[in-house]
Amino acid sequence: MTWHENLEDFGKKLEPGSTFRFECHPKLTCFGMCCSTEITLTPYDIARMRRHLNIDTGEFLSTYCKVYTDPRTGFPFVVLKHKEDGKCVFLGNHGCSLYESRPSCCRNYPLARVIDDDDNSDKRLTIYYLQQEATYCEGLGRGSDRTVGGYCEMNGLIPYEKANDLFLDIPFAYQRLSHSVRHDSEVQSMVFEAVFNFDSFFAKYGRFNHVSAPKDDHEMIVLVRSIALNLIKKSARLKLGEQTVNSEIIRDS
Repeated sequence: MTWHENLEDFGKKLEPGSTFRFECHPKLTCFGMCCSTEITLTPYDIARMRRHLNIDTGEFLSTYCKVYTDPRTGFPFVVLKHKEDGKCVFLGNHGCSLYESRPSCCRNYPLARVIDDDDNSDKRLTIYYLQQEATYCEGLGRGSDRTVGGYCEMNGLIPYEKANDLFLDIPFAYQRLSHSVRHDSEVQSMVFEAVFNFDSFFAKYGRFNHVSAPKDDHEMIVLVRSIALNLIKKSARLKLGEQTVNSEIIRDS
């Protein structure tokens, strides 16, 4: 799944009902090489990973992530850091140290889940692509036939997709703002804090209205979505004062 405009070539489009072949295991010489690619995180990924590590979003982001701003849309996005050898910060000698809570794009590989607006309707299109450019990957074309649905279920993607689809409402709404507002550094910072650094956001602003952060990760994303969409609607009022606007946003969500 993607939400920013730096789209790479996702590969071969998979038609509904089509199958693909893929397997991954330590006996393949390429094992772990895909972990050297850019791993983009959604808020639900961050929620699950920070809970696995028993830390808050602020510590997780500062320790394990890099934050960028899409130059076209102005929307912030988060990627995992790499070690000096180029491998993912969570990749060890025996595989992923966070495998139980690995992020969506890792669970999807070698698929890419792309969602976009349908020009002919008010609905969104969900399209899956099969990676074709990873020439190092020995797992492509191996093993038994797999369906997209079966592969997603096997990799525990159902709760991720539900939460990520809620999250996608945020960047889609953000892109409808005027260019000057989307690229305002204060707006970008506020959206980042509310959407990705939500533990710190609630600790800072929730006390104004006695709002506590949900303990359930999916419920957290539901609330993050509500707050972020409210923030986007009121983004033109940010100049009135950051504290006032944020407390209003939480109260109204």
